[in-house]
Amino acid sequence: MMTRLKNFLLKSKWGKYILVGGFTFFLIKGLIWLIVFFIAGFSLINFGS
Repeated sequence: MMTRLKNFLLKSKWGKYILVGGFTFFLIKGLIWLIVFFIAGFSLINFGS
């Protein structure tokens, strides 16, 4: 069943949009969290000294 779903997603146009959209969503979400952690880390460093 999983291979059939994967084949459908890779062969249809909408499936490619779903795959690319999901990848882009999680990439942007990860970058936002990375920025949040950097800001929190730098503010803790500046606050401590």
